[in-house]
Amino acid sequence: MIEDWATEESTEVYRGRWVVVRRDTVRRPDGSPGSYEYTEAVDGVRVLALDDRGRIALVAEDVYVCGRRLLLCPGGGCGADEDPAAAARRELLEEAGIRAARIEQLTTMWRMPAGARTREHLYLATGLTVGEHQREASEADMELRWVPLEEAAAMCADGRITEAGTLTAVLLTARQHRPAAAPTH
Repeated sequence: MIEDWATEESTEVYRGRWVVVRRDTVRRPDGSPGSYEYTEAVDGVRVLALDDRGRIALVAEDVYVCGRRLLLCPGGGCGADEDPAAAARRELLEEAGIRAARIEQLTTMWRMPAGARTREHLYLATGLTVGEHQREASEADMELRWVPLEEAAAMCADGRITEAGTLTAVLLTARQHRPAAAPTH
């Protein structure tokens, strides 16, 4: 059990604007020593906006760290004292220019549990009103795309959507909103 682990030392190796890198020396439950290096960052949010026509709002964005343009549900950081649902609403408006009458949590997931102490809160937004985005300068290359939910699920399966939070939000929503099976007699 996790409470049987002992942290003997925790060292901050690096602190940047968005991330802290730590190295912990631990004693495992069996008594053997170990060392773990990991990052800490603010939690994140992703919000899947589903319109009345069954389409979802995705943003295409050049992601420097990945070295490619990705299709993502709008999202971003969630301050330590910020309500994740409020952060989801903020990011949806900022990146896509969308306001939602309803927002519900899909799930909370660990982003990369073996190497990062940070979670991502996933939301479904409905009752949408589309207006003007409020993107930051670093988001100027973003492009809003409306994709049918079923097509987005296929894009997850064939590798056109590859970001973990977006994949999870799309597949959870597609599962919840799939057509009822035809009755068999």
